[in-house]
Amino acid sequence: MKLTEEQWRWIEPLVPKPRIRKDRKGRPPTDRRQLLQGMLWILKTGARWQDLPRDRFPPYQTVHRHYQDWVARGVFKKILERLVEHLQKKGKINLAETFIDASFVEAKKGVKKSARPSVEKAQKSWLSATAGLFRSPYPLKVLHQLRLRLLKEQFGAGIAKTYLGELSETKLTILILTTSFFDDDLESNLLLPTSQIAKSHRLKTDELYAATREDGELNDFFHGSRIFDE
Repeated sequence: MKLTEEQWRWIEPLVPKPRIRKDRKGRPPTDRRQLLQGMLWILKTGARWQDLPRDRFPPYQTVHRHYQDWVARGVFKKILERLVEHLQKKGKINLAETFIDASFVEAKKGVKKSARPSVEKAQKSWLSATAGLFRSPYPLKVLHQLRLRLLKEQFGAGIAKTYLGELSETKLTILILTTSFFDDDLESNLLLPTSQIAKSHRLKTDELYAATREDGELNDFFHGSRIFDE
């Protein structure tokens, strides 16, 4: 994944600067931007580290070593969160959104339940560059944590114990936001975004808990919830 100049300016302050010896001896430091782009390429493609293209990135051993260090120090998590923040700003979509089966939602008094949800798809260039990245394991974990935090802020900590707190729901959210697969369900209000629910609808919390099995899954899957399952 190649970062744009704007993305790099947004992320650069978080990328650790190389340690330079006082005597200035040793190998010259590896370009930080190339290191990060190599990491993102691996995450997006799911390739092995040794398959990192040598003509485009630093040696895979160097990239892998820095990746492990940045993950252990919490740096890479902050970089991904910053990238999500930038993409939300540019793509005009909320990657921490959650979509709920409308059967668990009730319109507040004076609000029409059929109010059309405002879900704006990102541009194709954004999709091709990032959809694969955020479906890979580590970025997905970071995005899942962001999404759970939003849910707890809106509906209380207990909401994470329902099926909405499952990783599969985060995967489903990414699919809804980056494809047209669920457009009909959104247009007909079979699915509603939590951002709208918080403003004009009431969540049927008791029914939501009742519909969640002991393993955290939904009793009756809907709208292709298992589309990512192995």
